[in-house]
Amino acid sequence: MNRIAKITIKILSLLLVLILFVGTGGYVWLRSSLPQLDGQVQLAGLEATTEILRSESGLVTIKAENESDAYRALGFAHAQDRLWQMDFMRRAGSGRLSEVSGKATLGIDRFMRTLGLKNLADANYELLPTETKRVFEAYSKGVNDYLNTHTGTLSPEFHILNYVPEPWLPDDSLLWGRLMALQLSDNFNKELLRQRLLNNIPLEDIDNLWPQDKNDPFIVSNNDDFVSPHIKASSGPHPLPWPLAPKDASNAWVLSGDKTTTGGPILANDPHLALDAPGPWYLVRIETPDYTWAGATSPGVPLIVLGHNSHIAWGFTTTHSDTQDLFIEKINPENPEQYLTPQGYREFETHTEIIRVKDAPDEEIVIRKSNHGPLISSVIGRQETTSDLHKLSLGWAALKKDDLTAQAMFEVNRANNWEDFESAVRNFHSPQQTLLMADMKGNIALAASGRIPVRKFGDGRQPVPGWTGLHDWQSFIAAEELPKSINPENGKLVSANNRLVGPDYPYLITKDWPNSYRARRIHQLIDNKDKLSVEDNIEIQQDTLSLAALEFLPLLLQTKTNNAAAEKLLNLLSQWDGKMDRKSIEPVLFHSWLYWLNRAAFGGLPSDAASFQSPNILRLKALIAKDPENWCKYGERLVIEGNCVAQMTESLNRVISNSNDLSVIPNWGELHKAHFEHPIFDKIPLLNQLLKLEISSSGGNDTINRGTPSLRKGDKLLFPNFHGPSYRAVYDLTNLNNSRFLLATGQSGNPLSRFYGNFLSNWRDGKYIKLDNNTSLAAKHRLVLSRKTK
Repeated sequence: MNRIAKITIKILSLLLVLILFVGTGGYVWLRSSLPQLDGQVQLAGLEATTEILRSESGLVTIKAENESDAYRALGFAHAQDRLWQMDFMRRAGSGRLSEVSGKATLGIDRFMRTLGLKNLADANYELLPTETKRVFEAYSKGVNDYLNTHTGTLSPEFHILNYVPEPWLPDDSLLWGRLMALQLSDNFNKELLRQRLLNNIPLEDIDNLWPQDKNDPFIVSNNDDFVSPHIKASSGPHPLPWPLAPKDASNAWVLSGDKTTTGGPILANDPHLALDAPGPWYLVRIETPDYTWAGATSPGVPLIVLGHNSHIAWGFTTTHSDTQDLFIEKINPENPEQYLTPQGYREFETHTEIIRVKDAPDEEIVIRKSNHGPLISSVIGRQETTSDLHKLSLGWAALKKDDLTAQAMFEVNRANNWEDFESAVRNFHSPQQTLLMADMKGNIALAASGRIPVRKFGDGRQPVPGWTGLHDWQSFIAAEELPKSINPENGKLVSANNRLVGPDYPYLITKDWPNSYRARRIHQLIDNKDKLSVEDNIEIQQDTLSLAALEFLPLLLQTKTNNAAAEKLLNLLSQWDGKMDRKSIEPVLFHSWLYWLNRAAFGGLPSDAASFQSPNILRLKALIAKDPENWCKYGERLVIEGNCVAQMTESLNRVISNSNDLSVIPNWGELHKAHFEHPIFDKIPLLNQLLKLEISSSGGNDTINRGTPSLRKGDKLLFPNFHGPSYRAVYDLTNLNNSRFLLATGQSGNPLSRFYGNFLSNWRDGKYIKLDNNTSLAAKHRLVLSRKTK
């Protein structure tokens, strides 16, 4: 070996040692971002010694002598495990993401500033009673206690974006509620979609794309159809990224003691949201002399959102009410700062916002509001000019300064019975939710609380003229007239986002109810037994049978084909039990067929095919059944020559076109993996693989065990699960310590923590945990918060 080669090897060896040294040192340094779990932390102003206990899996129990210290400890624990997530939420809601991420998030910031969610949160906070404010103040102290006492570095996201968080303010916590209202309110997007479809489809055909589910067992007990003029107003796509875009659904049901083996009520709830990391929920048990709370909190919020308080248990589903309207404002051609009203031209309410942008100049935007709401044309992708004489404003029930939803949740957390709960939720203003509850006295009840507009005219399904006043909101439905049910004779209440009220209800809640497949399946399983145990209800939550598939298959199986492999596929599907099991291939074949059917039905819509990317089985079934000869008239031509019957046959042939051997088709779990997307790590090469939270999963879009597949085609057809139950709970009202819980990811948002993603397999496999006395007795970590003496 010559001298140069030896020197080269020596240099490379030294570089390798240096890389290993720096890498090891960097890892050790980053490890210091993990929180202190044991020992003692002294805090000024703490009223009494408080403990934060953690189990082997990271479950948190807080033991406090008073509520103020309990909420302070909760803020401390949230900040320990989820500080960056909390700050990201705060920045998103305030329209301040671009300060740390640059131009990439300017669209989000413009949209949020236009809505004014931060100003709304501040105004909502000011209306809270002093007692409620003390809870938020104590919580914010706890968050800031962690910022002031943590001696290590911050979690990796802060270093990737190169910033440090600001102190937490009490009103920051109300931003979570405004963002959740945005995520669970989707009507204005549907209005925009219907308007864009008018460029390609006649009005009567558009209405057929939202068929009514005639089998829906409405929950409680709409009014006459309205006709509204369709005024074309072009628009671009929704400005929010996928994790914040509306993807909402949930299951909840409650059984009276007559229908349970325990003799008392059992309540089950699993909210469905976009699958992201670290996830929206954080499990905690809080013990004080007056209350024991257990359930799901959301980092950034000091209250139990879903859970029990040792007296009652409660859960939510989204009602899917229409609480948003788009108004077309007519601009004064002589003065662009004025818009037309029935009384004449009026000045827009305006103010200027400055958006700070990392590594770029600040951006100044002018926010304009009409009497209906903020102008949003410029922030939803529409190109505006000064000569544009029509602009869109958004009317939305959640944009009210007197919204008291935070107060409602404070009171729900303290309710002892149905009467207390009913009184509390009268102030639950937005977003409208269908709330189910049960108390220790044996009562079961449902209340659909929220502000629902009463319109002068129209059904809220498309943008309407704002200058006539004909479509203005007259009021909100009075709280006492909102749907509710207490102790029904059949001993059960079931809500799975299906139709809430029957035809006798005097107000319009929405024209477009989601389908009833999950609700009907829940009813089936409840009715299969005279009495159900806690374990029976857990089994219902895990059910993967798709009524949607079973009801669509008879129509699909009529497809004619001369292809032997296609005949074999038809025979296989004819014997399928409809279960979306991850170990089966039938769900793959069924969804592959749906994919090609969907392209045949809607693939010819050049600008809006993406809006129908995930097939809607109720929609496809209704279109094909209603008009077998013309259902494909707006679709992609899978075969150049041929009618819709030929397109149906070709959609079947495409399923087996890549292989005639069904034995080589991957099972559902291999193609239907639940991927929990992280807003930062998933966008960075290598990190998106090293820190990936992903697992094969069962379920489908219309199964109780929800697993909504996104159908996309690259080198091969994939069905990633992007939307499902982020939290599951079953509450036993005879023994709340026997209640069961399940979290989708893990307690920590720090990927260096062993509590990051550690619940993933339990979530998939349905292995529930308890938040009972034994959780604290078996604690592996004990952090004592004590009062700091001078």
